[in-house]
Amino acid sequence: MATDKNHTAIPTGATSTTLSKASKLLRTVAKTFPTGGTLSRIAREVGMNIATTHRLLSSLTHEGLLTFDPYAKTYHVGFELLQIAESAQAVAPDLKLRHRMRPMLANIARRTEESTYLSIRSNQDSVCIDLAEGTYPISANTLIAGARRPLGVGAGAMALLAALPLEEGDLMVVQNQERYERYSGITTAEVEQDLVESRRQGFAFNNGRIVPEVAALGVAFRVPDTGHYVAISVASVVSRMYPERRQLIVEIIRDEIRDWISGLEFRPPIYS
Repeated sequence: MATDKNHTAIPTGATSTTLSKASKLLRTVAKTFPTGGTLSRIAREVGMNIATTHRLLSSLTHEGLLTFDPYAKTYHVGFELLQIAESAQAVAPDLKLRHRMRPMLANIARRTEESTYLSIRSNQDSVCIDLAEGTYPISANTLIAGARRPLGVGAGAMALLAALPLEEGDLMVVQNQERYERYSGITTAEVEQDLVESRRQGFAFNNGRIVPEVAALGVAFRVPDTGHYVAISVASVVSRMYPERRQLIVEIIRDEIRDWISGLEFRPPIYS
């Protein structure tokens, strides 16, 4: 068997076994743990030891097929896997939405100078599906494409929660209440209070509660041809999120949303 001089040959059987185990882990995370699974729970579910499970999960995360939430210590399906699915059959509506909204996201990042994110709802979670880097020298980039948070944790996730009908939104808080404390000790009472305020203001604001010194604003709106809500959020260092600038950023986001919707020749109401 010919090998590179700097690498050790791996027997075909070993490679096949490793691939089989990795595939089993992918299927398990996707089907058994839709809101994320911890290392121990996943290992127990697939019947592997902790060390092997951790090694393979880390490799899958490194390749983008899974994502790891450092706050909740849970693994989720990665965005790279969705991109593979899109390449295979071109029917991933969320990715198509991502492509359509990318110019708007870039405009907001340019006008605010801050990192800007696009998030969608996925069951009980908010999932970041795209981001645009800002030009301000100090980066407040706290999310990556594929990052998942419970609805109510973070500006984009709270904006999506606030956009739900009242009863559905309140029920979602109850369903997610055991997950909130994993994120910097956030309590259900805090989420409920922020939800009331977000509904009143028409936008969500997180003043460094999850990541110290990083604040964010989120605005949710309904996509005309789908009926689904998405959220645009902008993150910055706390010192730049003073009240006047917060209002300016909200106005920029809404202005870009209106322009984007106008380009579709359809004008649904913006959540406000």
